[in-house]
Amino acid sequence: MMQFHSKISLLLLLCLMHFCIEAKGTEHEDEPLVTLDMRQAPVQKVLAEITRQTGVTFSYESSLIKHLPAVDITMTDKPLSYCLRILLQKLPVEYIQTGKYIILKKKQKTVVISGFVRDKASSESLIGASIYDAESHRGTTSNADGFFSLTLKAGNNVCLNISYVGYDSFQQSFTQLEQDTLLPILLSSHQQLAEVIITSQYTASSSVHTSGMGHTRLNKNLIRQTPVLFGESDIIKTLQTLPGVSAGMAGLAGMHVRGGNGDDNLYMIEGNPLYQINHVGGLFSAFNAEAVKDVEFFKSAFPARYGGRLSSVVDIHTKDGNMKEYHGSAMLGLTSGSLNLEGPVVKDRTSFNFALRRSWIDALSAPAIAIWNSTRDKGDTEIVARYAFTDMNFKLNHQFNDRSRGYAGVYWGNDFLKGGEKRDGNNGYESRNTGKLRWGNIMAFTGWSYVFSNRLFGNVNAAFTHYSSTLKGDYYQGTETSYVSQESSTRNRINDFSLRASFDFRPSTSHQLRFGAHYIYHRFHPVDEKFHFANGLTAQTRQSDNTILPAHELGIYMEEDWKINQKIRLNAGIHIGLYTIDCKTYTSLEPRLASRLLISPQLSLKASYTRMSQYVHQLNESYINLPTDTWMPVSHKLKPMQSDQIALGAYYTTYNQTYSFSIEGYYKWMKHLIDYKDNYQFLPPSTHWEDKLTQGKGRSYGIELIARKEKGKITGWAGYTLSWNDRQFTEINKGRRFPAKFDNRHKFNIVVNWKVRSKVELTGSWTYMTGNRITVSFENYQVISPQYTGHYLPMPGNSLTPPYMSSNGLDYYTERNNFQLPAYHRLDLGINIYRPKKKERMGIWNISIYNVYSYMAPVSIRKGWWYGENCFHTLGVIPIIPSVSYTYKF
Repeated sequence: MMQFHSKISLLLLLCLMHFCIEAKGTEHEDEPLVTLDMRQAPVQKVLAEITRQTGVTFSYESSLIKHLPAVDITMTDKPLSYCLRILLQKLPVEYIQTGKYIILKKKQKTVVISGFVRDKASSESLIGASIYDAESHRGTTSNADGFFSLTLKAGNNVCLNISYVGYDSFQQSFTQLEQDTLLPILLSSHQQLAEVIITSQYTASSSVHTSGMGHTRLNKNLIRQTPVLFGESDIIKTLQTLPGVSAGMAGLAGMHVRGGNGDDNLYMIEGNPLYQINHVGGLFSAFNAEAVKDVEFFKSAFPARYGGRLSSVVDIHTKDGNMKEYHGSAMLGLTSGSLNLEGPVVKDRTSFNFALRRSWIDALSAPAIAIWNSTRDKGDTEIVARYAFTDMNFKLNHQFNDRSRGYAGVYWGNDFLKGGEKRDGNNGYESRNTGKLRWGNIMAFTGWSYVFSNRLFGNVNAAFTHYSSTLKGDYYQGTETSYVSQESSTRNRINDFSLRASFDFRPSTSHQLRFGAHYIYHRFHPVDEKFHFANGLTAQTRQSDNTILPAHELGIYMEEDWKINQKIRLNAGIHIGLYTIDCKTYTSLEPRLASRLLISPQLSLKASYTRMSQYVHQLNESYINLPTDTWMPVSHKLKPMQSDQIALGAYYTTYNQTYSFSIEGYYKWMKHLIDYKDNYQFLPPSTHWEDKLTQGKGRSYGIELIARKEKGKITGWAGYTLSWNDRQFTEINKGRRFPAKFDNRHKFNIVVNWKVRSKVELTGSWTYMTGNRITVSFENYQVISPQYTGHYLPMPGNSLTPPYMSSNGLDYYTERNNFQLPAYHRLDLGINIYRPKKKERMGIWNISIYNVYSYMAPVSIRKGWWYGENCFHTLGVIPIIPSVSYTYKF
């Protein structure tokens, strides 16, 4: 299959090259040919010779070429247009040809208007702002630092219109602009209650006029308007409402994008990747919405600047901090609270932003656990339970001058879980069986951005990232003289040191060139296991070899966004990756191409092709993305995973931009996917981790539709996905193709925001998704009794035991993912009430209901035994959960 697709891709490329060559030949086949060999000749003499050979007539003012320098020009049998281009390319002259007449005129000089778009009140840079010249009908957008560059013809009048969602538009006019201009743009928020202005971040310019596909930009207001569990604004759960994005398991913050696994998504903060992005096993994501300024999400047509994952990119930019005034917010919810502070260190020069979020599930549960344990009698079991999560964002931003900015920051996320039981008996008897689990990320980063010229912008970034997951177990039973004790620990760690450089060059309004590189030094600690056993007489200690796997990753990219004409626009690029580990080097050549054909100002057609590679993967042993799942790099036996994706789409927006509609179809094929072999649990404990795994291929394809209402008191969107997703491994399922875990055929989402009054808004979302796939044993092998040959051991259950018991036989599985769970659906509702205070302060009440009709969506199957027959029960989680939170902004 892969060879077939490679041949098709090569054939298409050859056809495209042939078409371009033929088109080029057609363009010149009717032109007269010119042969010249002139040294230090006056331009007038060269023009006369061209007239003699071709019969064309030149028309110009004598003063135009009077003071032009002499030229050297040599060519043989070249088309007239080529000859004129070579002759005039270094002269201040341009031409227009009409039949046999060629009009020469003074080449018009260009000027560049560049600058930064920022919030007037805080100097926070605004990403994706629209800059448009009404006179020339040319425009551009601001990048991740708010920088923009717009090239226009000199001497013309200019009428700039700068706009950004949630802000008043800004106009600036120039009369006969003759020189480059650096223009700081400061935009003002609509009004004091900017939080209740319901307007979508999606505009016609981003959905219809750009070449990108599968791209979504979120701001913090849009994230806040999506009702979620416990009233916590959540980036990942907002993305789950989009077509093509599956939550994986009910109510959790995982993401499975267009047939990919949970580890196929690249999560980045300030351009640097994170590994673990979930709290509470996935109930919350690790991204605090109060610290976030902007989120970009890609699921197809990936720009060449991104690489390292197969399915999606989530690029998060955090707030820089207010450079003029001190502000903050505090949120108090049922399960957690957060604090956000920002302000100037040096006014108009240096700012900071600090965000802290901490759960108090442990504080709320501690009294109940203490009361329960206090009521127990001697010898009864004592419960041990505690859970807490914390995440912190800090960023320092310094403006050296109008062209230079430096920044540094820290992200820290940590989860701690402890559980088990203890019991104290008579005669010094004691027993305990407890476990501790701690996981999280630490990231420290610093960077510098600089405007090298009005057309060239650059950014350099260095970072250190540490990921760790540690599981400890403690088992003890007995007395001081006679006991059994067992202690174990398992740890998975990754340390990354990275350096990145990226550049944004805008030579004209029709071209935007991005290029750069990154280097990452990885240190993987895949398996660090310790085990100690003692029984009072003997002791045994076992420790893994604690292998450290260093790896080097290098990526180089270049991409160009080229507006060929008013109808056709291309974004083409290449990403080259090198990965070296254990003296083995893998290389990847990843072409990227996205195109747009503008049928009308409201309608466009798009197509794209993308190749992605992935060098690290997470080994999942369950349907939940747990922190105990181990991150592993590629090796000699395990090759990098790779995906190719083609997509086609149509995009339409109404004339007043109130409604927009889009449809995308995609086909993605993947190779070198990794999974556990069948019956890997029965392999000897000494088996190397690589020998438990196998590699295969997969495919995913489908259609996604979305309709949005983007203006008015009621806004929102509705999306539908029809998709197929399967896998094939030689050593799994007897080599037969089987459906993937998250082969959800149908997915439907509705998200609605209703601004009832200026201070009250209602939010709601409904999700429907066909069930996940799981592997269920419908048959069992029973152990044959050695005393009674040909007979089975009696199953548990007699007159003294209940008839319902679990089977003690060995499960037999006919094939992988052979059962589909019932469909998952959920309704969430919420209300935001804004209470203005004195001195521009604000109180916000959020009341939300998660899973309104309390549908206990099945997430697994439990197998049992009833009167000698297998029976099955579904297991559901997360019933209706009402919640309330209060946020105070100051």
